[in-house]
Order: sequence, then C-alpha cells, then structure tokens
Amino acid sequence: MQQTKFNYPIAPSKPVTEDYFGTKITDHYRNLENLKDPAVQTWFKAQGVYAANIFDNIPGRDTLIKKMEDFRQRKAYFVSHNKVTRDDQCFFLKKQKGAETAQVFYRKNEQSEDELLYDPKDYKPETQRNYVVSNIVPSWDGRYLVIAITHSGLEIVELIILDMNTRKVLPQIITHCFSNVTWFPNNNGFAYLHRPEIDVNSPDLWKDLKMVRYHIGDDPKDLNVFFSKDTHPQLEIGSSDFVSIRLFDPLDQYIVGHIMKNSSSKKPAAYYTTVDELTHGIPNWKPLLTADDQAGYGVLLNDTYVYPTIKNALNGQIRSITLGKESPRASTLLVDTKVDAKIDNFALTSEGLYFTRVKNGVESKLYQLIEGKEVEIPLPKPAGTIWLTSKGGRYADIWITTTGWLNAETRYKYTNKQLIEANLYPSAKYPEFEDFVVKEVLVKSHDGEEVPLSIIHKKGIELNGQHPTMLFGYGAHNISMKPGFGSITRLLWVAQGGIFCVAHVRGGGEKGEAWYQAGRKTNKPNTWKDFIACTEYLINENYTCSEKMAIAGGSSGGILVGRAMTERPDLYAVAISTVGVMNTLRLENSPNPGPGIRDNGISTDPIECAALIEMDAYLQLQEGVKYPATFLTVGMNDPRVPAWQPGKFAAKLQAYNASNKPSVFSVDYESGHGHGNIESQILKRFANMFSFAFWQLNHPIT
Repeated sequence: MQQTKFNYPIAPSKPVTEDYFGTKITDHYRNLENLKDPAVQTWFKAQGVYAANIFDNIPGRDTLIKKMEDFRQRKAYFVSHNKVTRDDQCFFLKKQKGAETAQVFYRKNEQSEDELLYDPKDYKPETQRNYVVSNIVPSWDGRYLVIAITHSGLEIVELIILDMNTRKVLPQIITHCFSNVTWFPNNNGFAYLHRPEIDVNSPDLWKDLKMVRYHIGDDPKDLNVFFSKDTHPQLEIGSSDFVSIRLFDPLDQYIVGHIMKNSSSKKPAAYYTTVDELTHGIPNWKPLLTADDQAGYGVLLNDTYVYPTIKNALNGQIRSITLGKESPRASTLLVDTKVDAKIDNFALTSEGLYFTRVKNGVESKLYQLIEGKEVEIPLPKPAGTIWLTSKGGRYADIWITTTGWLNAETRYKYTNKQLIEANLYPSAKYPEFEDFVVKEVLVKSHDGEEVPLSIIHKKGIELNGQHPTMLFGYGAHNISMKPGFGSITRLLWVAQGGIFCVAHVRGGGEKGEAWYQAGRKTNKPNTWKDFIACTEYLINENYTCSEKMAIAGGSSGGILVGRAMTERPDLYAVAISTVGVMNTLRLENSPNPGPGIRDNGISTDPIECAALIEMDAYLQLQEGVKYPATFLTVGMNDPRVPAWQPGKFAAKLQAYNASNKPSVFSVDYESGHGHGNIESQILKRFANMFSFAFWQLNHPIT
C-alpha cells in the first residue's frame, strides 16, 4: 500500500488474518473498529478536516446551497407528523420559512388558527445543542401531549409532557427512549419503549429493550416494566428482540402486542391481552399470530384484527381474525393477492376498508372494499405513492395523501365518495421543473429479469451520451424507493442539466416479497448486477457515458454502490455512499447487527459467510485498480451503521486506488444516520454530493 498524490491522512493499520471456512482473509484496518483508540480518533478527525477543505473549494457548491435555500423559502411553511384526535383536535409539526427545525403547533380543529405550543429551542438551552422534535403523540382526549426530542442525529430521545390546560411542560423528563408512545384509555399515562444503553458505540445499544408503563406525575427513574424478556420468559424474547404494543382506540377492550425477532424475521409475532391487564400489573399475553404466519402490523376493531400477510401470497393479502375464537388457519380473506401489483398499505374506517396497490414500485392506485369487492377510487392525477390515514374503525374519516417524482404532496379527505383537498400547508411554485419529464422503463438484467428504472430529465433533450447522470439505488430490507416530491433538492440535479435516475433493484420491495428475496443473502449479487444493467442501459440508450456517470446510495445502499464500483470501476466516473454499509462480513459486530444478519447473513454459516464475502465492498477492493472519484460520509452519532464501516473502506480505497481521482471521506460529529438533522445539515449534505459529482464530471454549476 502506498500514499497517493492526494496526501490523505494516513490511517493506522494493524492487519488481522482470519480463516473463514478455508478462506484466509486479511483485514488491514480491523483496528479502525476501535473508535476509542486515540490514533483512530485522530485519523477520523483529520479525514473530516481534509474533506471540509475539499468541499470549501469546489466551484459552485455555495451556488447549489443558495438555490436549495431558495426552493425551501418558496414554501411559507411545511407541516408533518399531523395527529388528529377523535374530537378533531390537530397537533402537528410546522417548519417555518428559513427555520432550522420544526416547532409544535395546535389547532382546535382543522379550520382553526394555528397556535404555537412548543419550540425545541427552549429545551435545555444551556447545552447549546440543536434539538429537534422527532415525534408528537397526544392523549386520546387531547389533554396531554408527549413530545419526543433528540439532537445530533442520535435517534435516542427524551420525552417531555405538555399539559394542554396550562400550556406548560411538566417537570418530569423521561430519558433513554424511542419515539413511539401509546396512551392508555384513561389518558392519565402511556407506554413507551425504554433502552437501557444510549452509547451509540456500545454493543448493548439495541439490547434488552422493554416496554415501560408511565403515569402522569410519576418519577421517570422508577421504571414500571410490563413487557420484556424478564417479565415474560415464557415468550422466549431474546436480548436483541423488539417488543411493542398498539392500542387503536380508547374504547377498545383489547390491546395487541408484538415481538420482532431482530436477526431472523422481518415479520413479528402478535399477541393480545385486555386493556385492563395492560394498565394493571403484568399482562397475560395470548397468542394471536406467529412469525411463521408472515403477518405485518394490523389494526383492531372490537375483537376483529385486520392484518396484511404474505404467507402463500407474495404480493400480499389482507385478512381478518377474531381474537380468541379462531386460529390463523381459520382467518377470513378480505383482499386477495395479485400477480402484477403488491398491496402497499391499508386503513380501516366505519365506511369499510381502504387499501392501495402499487406496480413496479412507482404506480399506485387506491381501492375501497365494498361488499367484498374491490372498487377503485379514481384520483385527480396519477400517483407514484399514496399514504392512508384514518382515525380508526369507529370513524368515517380518512385522508389520502398522494405524491410523485414531479408532483408535490396533495392531501385529500374522502367523504361522500368525493376527494376534497385538505392540504395542511400552501403549495409552492417551481417553474424550473415544469419542463421535466419522467420515463418509467424496464431494463433486462444479467439473468433476463426486468428491473424498473425511473428516469427524470428535461423535456426534449438530445440523446447524445453526454449528459451528467446520477443513478440512485438501495435494494435492501424490502424497502421500496417510492416516488416522492418531498426531496425537491434532487430535482436541482436535473435543473442543472443532468439526468436523475432511480434503479428499483432486487432486494427492495418494489415488486413484492419475491423481489426482496431475490436480492438478499446468497441472492445479493442480483442487487448490484441489476444496478450495473441499469447503468449499461443508460449508456446504450445514449443518455450518458461512463465518463458522465455518477452513482449514489446510502445505508445498506452502500453495498450496492460499493460492489458496483468494485465490480465495474470502468463504468463510473463518480461513486457516492452516504453512511453506507461497506464491510458486510464484520457488520454483525456492530451495535445493531440484527437487520444486517437478517438481510445479508451471518459469518458462522459457511454458505452465508461466502455470500457476505462476495457482497463485501471493502474486501473486494484491489490494489492498483483505477476506481472512480469517491465520496463517502459518516455521522459519528450513527446508531445504525457504525463509523468504522465507511471508515475502513475509505482508508483502504485511499491506499489502493491507482486513478488520479480523489477519494473523499466526510466525517460529521454532529449527525448520525440522517434522522433528526437540522435544515442546514440537510442542504449541505445534498450540496456536497451534487457539487462533488458535477466537479468530477466536468459539468459547470450555474
């Protein structure tokens, strides 16, 4: 290994050689996994300084930030986390024009004036941290409001309680929490998920989680645990498993609990108990559905549980079961599966069941179940993505939110068989995007499978193979890359003369459960081979060429980007991985190993171990190869992907790369996985990505 002309900070190297079922592997930067080592800390900090100096001098970067700020300023405000009580009180987050963070607001009903309830700037001002509100949960009657607060991307929240009678925050602060809260029917207390460990680098960060009962006025330090591996040993809850509860209405007699086997199953086992047992003592959970029933999270009405399932139905079914009276085998089929579109989400109302189907991850349609038949509800315009929100099965109210690659979010209330616009914030105008077009195509992959590819560009462009093109992908955890207008900053790439594309590769959820299974563990190569096929399509169709081709992905999408650039470095000029998984063989040694083991495999199994090695971008780096210009990021407060995952890849790439293109590793000590960032951090992240890519593609920013 040798230092290149770029004079990168040199990473300390202490090689470790291990035998994996007859394959000897030398890990040259195993020591970087010890983030407490002073030499390792020094290297990460030096990389952060090095990257900052690079970006401060990239031509046009500040221009991109100003354009993004202008886009954001055109909205008077932005509303999220809207929570409507049974008597139509509205609690929501509103980010004002130019604000770094959202504030908590209230309306007595949807037609009332907005009232500011809480500004996170008022939380612990002495710490001088940028606190953000990650969730709000009102009590059923609106008397109290739980506000979940975090900072620096930690995702570890503290809960405060606002008394709506006095409009003042109660003195008790509940720490060591997740954002999810479930109020009890009497409105005097709630349940929350407690995490004993909050050090993001601790191996115990995601272990021994427990549901805690809290009543207004109690001392938060006195944990009243009612659902955990210790309270219910008969349920065989593992140290890394997730427990949760769901109460759907204060009039319900029953409550549903879930246990998610963190490393082995994407679907939880479901149980139920009475509300009375929940609020007093340790509940006696009765079985409802097992993990083998492959059921998702459902909704309850009286004693009927309505739930989605993929068992024997890879594109999903919706079924119902009566608590205590039927086995899953006797459940009732409500909505059957279809070959060409998967069931995406559903909502239950007193007017019946509403649900959506999505084709290829990009074409969504809305349906209502009427007398056992699916009836499509026409939408005013085609939708790439649809969200459904209802009060529950005892109420007629339902809201439908639609969006697409070029269509802003539009919220409707469906009443009297009519969709009536019910937007919570005024729309903004973006004339820059009016001449954009979207093409949805199917690309044949290496094995003949057809991969959906979304292409966004200016109308009437000449297909001369010279357009700077960014191809984005993910392909993991059964998650779909859904069309959405929320991140309008991505369209700035197109406004600058580029082409922006999304490859819906295997491993994601765009085409149902089979699509997911075809891109995990031993099938994982399909993920990056699909990505490579989409790249070749764009080149063969003269949208772009390899010298103008950039790829990007984040988190588990780092596997996709890393393996595409290591398998076909000749195809790409730029590769960008944000908080990416780059060293899959070692991911099981992270604080949160479960999702990686479930999706990628475990090294103690010989077959899965071989698959982990094959998908490991860090191990696939070869000395003397000319790799693309590469930009990697890490948030040092990331509770999901530890900093050493992209760190090891950056160190090895900088040492091995034979090209004259830079490998930049941006280290941020005030962020995590991307959740809970303040506005300026979000804009800076996109500006860094785009300006780096445009710089390396020799495309001017105007």
